[in-house]
Amino acid sequence: MNNYKSFFLYAFMLLLVQTASAQQLVLSGKITFERKENLHKQFTEQNSWTEQMMMRMPKYRIDQFQLSFNTHKTLYKITLEDESPMASWWRVAAYNTVSNNIDTRQYTAEKTIYERNYLIEDSMPQYQWKLLGEYREVAGYNCRKAATIIMDSLYIIAFYTDEIPVSAGPESFNGLPGMVLGIVVPRLNLTYFATKIETQPVAGTDLLPKASKNKKTNFLSYKAELNKAVKDWGEYAGKVLWKANL
Repeated sequence: MNNYKSFFLYAFMLLLVQTASAQQLVLSGKITFERKENLHKQFTEQNSWTEQMMMRMPKYRIDQFQLSFNTHKTLYKITLEDESPMASWWRVAAYNTVSNNIDTRQYTAEKTIYERNYLIEDSMPQYQWKLLGEYREVAGYNCRKAATIIMDSLYIIAFYTDEIPVSAGPESFNGLPGMVLGIVVPRLNLTYFATKIETQPVAGTDLLPKASKNKKTNFLSYKAELNKAVKDWGEYAGKVLWKANL
């Protein structure tokens, strides 16, 4: 009899723990991201001109973005732009607005590449993630490390949390079993990390992007036009294309 009592007590306690854990899951809210780029590392050569440029500009450019989300949609947009002198150096696709419909896998993004504006409508990008056995805390949430490669050679590191079971993240990043709270792009000296997470109901109407007058295109046409535009840019062409396709 005591064994039966112990078993039911254990089962009841396990149910309480599972219920408490389920209550802690975040299904809707707003996440503030800090996009940080090392400007000095953009110079591949060291000479008197580059030294003067680095003296005139800040080492880092830091912009702030907000990702609003629920289990059906996400909207990512800039909320605070770094207006430091010279901070606009080599700025490519830095003001992206990205909307994802998780249910239909529909992707909509507005991007500015120098003087050209694009409105991309296509299916959400798919990433081949590899889950790694490393963890770190981001904005108070325990996150697991994952990695992928895009555009054949650009290595991407992500940190996601299953405490927010929404497969989304900053820019176009998605496909992990939880919200991406950190992105590291070593080759571009670029990071995105969550600094604040607000858990609150977000209506679907608040996740719709503003109407745009830009001409619609898809990924295939967008990439073809960019490749043609930078074909004679030498080593800088790769960096432009990588930033434009995050």
